[in-house]
Amino acid sequence: MKKKILVLAGIAALLIGATVFALAQHQGEKMRGPGPGDMVEHMSRELNLTDAQKAQVKTLFEAQHATEEGRHTKLDDLRKQIDAATANGQFDENTVRNLASQQSQLMTDQMVDHLRLHSQIYGLLTAEQKTKADQMMKRHGEGGPGEHGERGHHGPPPPPPGN
Repeated sequence: MKKKILVLAGIAALLIGATVFALAQHQGEKMRGPGPGDMVEHMSRELNLTDAQKAQVKTLFEAQHATEEGRHTKLDDLRKQIDAATANGQFDENTVRNLASQQSQLMTDQMVDHLRLHSQIYGLLTAEQKTKADQMMKRHGEGGPGEHGERGHHGPPPPPPGN
């Protein structure tokens, strides 16, 4: 009887784990965030961007968005490969390590690109807009865990030396 209960508990745990994993992946796909147009509009309202600034920011966001879409496709493909490499309890450490390394590199590139975009946009702002942007980033950071990790957002980069 104990053996039967343990087997049923193990199966239930596996089903719950698989469900949570599937939901987390689905939620991650939904949380990729708004498109470039939504972000430009939000920034424009918050920072009172000029038409010229709005056009420049839109161009930067669109370029970033195109890069991100390709990267997300690659990350999705890697997740599928990892799932296939570990299905039914199989595990080849070299294969999984290689796939994890590729995934890590893509995520590193994503973070660097994201912070570069912040820096480029920050460089387009007036002193007053930079102050508003700093406050806006601080507010987003206080929102708790989110798309960008524990702080909620990375915040703007520091101004270049001499400003």
